[in-house]
Amino acid sequence: MTTETMLPANLKTLISEEQLQQRIQELADEINRTYRDTEALYLVCILKGGFMFCSDLAKKLTIPCQVEFIRLSSYGNQQKSSGVVKPVDLTLPNLNGKDVLLIEDIIDTGLTLDFFMEYLASLHTPKSIRLAVLLDKKEARQRHVETHYVGFEVGNQYVVGYGLDDQGLYRNLPYIAYFDLDEAAR
Repeated sequence: MTTETMLPANLKTLISEEQLQQRIQELADEINRTYRDTEALYLVCILKGGFMFCSDLAKKLTIPCQVEFIRLSSYGNQQKSSGVVKPVDLTLPNLNGKDVLLIEDIIDTGLTLDFFMEYLASLHTPKSIRLAVLLDKKEARQRHVETHYVGFEVGNQYVVGYGLDDQGLYRNLPYIAYFDLDEAAR
């Protein structure tokens, strides 16, 4: 029995593994050009969802990097943001005068990134802060957050895979999928 046969029938591929890797290479090329003169780029990955994107992106960067992780939550076990950002672990080194690239799996409401950007600015004075997001769900935006590197724009469907989950499941899929609610109703 393969993994594919164990997945729900209404789970459909939205962005293939090949499309993901091609776009991540394009983003890495752009980031390499932007930071070609940096002493070191601090990648700050927002867990849990951003781990696969951060890992693949970091492997494609040719500039000196330091990888850090923070953990925030606004979903809990729901399929939409609760509207409340819960800081789980915000431990970071001193980022004063450093080039910082925040790595996030998806931006939808913008609440999580808005919270973290304010938090970061209250404690550190980085040389630069930019944001790389794999998926941008503009339809759901409640707060303006400037994105610098965007993998893909997606609609307002609930997506999983490649680090994104549904109640802890499906993070391990090497592609982005969505639940086809029309098929589930049949």
